[in-house]
Amino acid sequence: MKYIDSCLRKMLAAAVLFAVTGCISLDEDIDAQPTSDKFFDETEDYYNFLMSGYTSMIQLYGSDELYCLGAGAEDIYVPIDRWKGFEYADINSVGNPDELTNNPWNLSYKTIGICNTMLQIVRDSDLSPAELAPIVGEAKFLRALAYFNMTRWFKEVPLITEDNMTEAATHPDTPVADIYAQIVSDLTAAEGSLPDGRGGEDFFRPTSWAAKALLSKVYLTMAGYPLNRTECYALARDKAWEVISPEKFDLEPVYFDLWLWDNRKTNKEFIFTFFADWRRGDQTYVNCAIRPWEGGEGGWGDWSGDKRFLEEFPEGDGSRVKGTFYLTLIDGTPWYQTADNQPFVGKLRDAGENSGGYAGPWSYPNGNADGFFSVIRFSEVLLIYAEAANLAEGKPSTEAYEAVNRVRRRAGLGDLEGLNQAAFDKAVLDERKWELTFENHRWFDICRRQLLPEVIGRYYPERQVDDHNYWMPKPHDQFGIMTGIKQNEGYL
Repeated sequence: MKYIDSCLRKMLAAAVLFAVTGCISLDEDIDAQPTSDKFFDETEDYYNFLMSGYTSMIQLYGSDELYCLGAGAEDIYVPIDRWKGFEYADINSVGNPDELTNNPWNLSYKTIGICNTMLQIVRDSDLSPAELAPIVGEAKFLRALAYFNMTRWFKEVPLITEDNMTEAATHPDTPVADIYAQIVSDLTAAEGSLPDGRGGEDFFRPTSWAAKALLSKVYLTMAGYPLNRTECYALARDKAWEVISPEKFDLEPVYFDLWLWDNRKTNKEFIFTFFADWRRGDQTYVNCAIRPWEGGEGGWGDWSGDKRFLEEFPEGDGSRVKGTFYLTLIDGTPWYQTADNQPFVGKLRDAGENSGGYAGPWSYPNGNADGFFSVIRFSEVLLIYAEAANLAEGKPSTEAYEAVNRVRRRAGLGDLEGLNQAAFDKAVLDERKWELTFENHRWFDICRRQLLPEVIGRYYPERQVDDHNYWMPKPHDQFGIMTGIKQNEGYL
């Protein structure tokens, strides 16, 4: 596992604070200052500046931390003893939780700071409103995603925007409802200003469809814990339907093919995805971290699937099992004969030719390669619609059945039918659990639906959990940097 030692972490945090606070004065005339009249001459200059916001998010999605923070979900097993408390949802037993929480905090605020700076700069731009609209939309989309992750991990955090950047060092924690109001505002603005499609070298940038899809997920989350705004189920349903009904997106016919490097740009299912590129300096290592060190694999074995979860995973026609897990090592060793006796992750293996691809051993120096990380894809939008429609309408509709059954059919599973509201709801949540395994979704589903006592009780019945376990502790390093924050209840 690559982690930054204490001194370097503090240096990174200070650098992030510099970005978030807007210590770059837009009024100063200093060489290399990113002002609207210097450096930002063409639209390409604005897009190039935003790329650093992508880099920090790619580093986050391409590292261990994002996935191991959610190890309290059923799909992830952590063999590293010092991280076991995340798996038990007993983080106070972890000696140094900052090892996993620092990067999500720092890298998210780095992206937020870049977006805030951009949103300040465009105020004085000479570009036309039509030229600025997609730039503003992109900055707001990335900021919304970063805050969406932050508030789901850490609950209340300082809400820093382009209007209060100089207050970041002392700004207090912001209520969750206010953070979500900003997220909704940003995504609504992005939906109206981002283009409907991207092509060429801009294929990775968000579209209006990505904003709609993410907004549907935000509404679904707002309907659950901690806001419990159940009226948002109807909003989630309607926004998801806006993505589904035009038939612009579709399911990839073969589930396994979704996770191959060569298909990353051509499948119709990915709505928004982070793409790493070592040539830009945003290479990732999670593709190495999930490979075992034995059996000719050459990985690190930092985390894996959980065999109890695999035992519950519906077989169907085998296609989704094959696309999700990696069950036989290069030398032919089955997963149950490995040192950890746990199934390995298949989805994140193929990080391009520098990684050895899907089938080969890890080959890139220092564990770094490319990779791609789906943030939201069409199958999830179908499941958002099914869940939200059922809970908004009091029973499953024909359209809700069709949405979830499309996902099940690809996996070779039979159609759901004849269920009441509660049974349908459970079936859809289970389908999310299987369909979205290892994609950083299950932990958040457990939190918004308050399922932790049930989940932990099945795997670790001796463990006791309460509502504080739905949140991560804020990194201790941050209390000397962002002095307005307070630690979440229940943490030291």
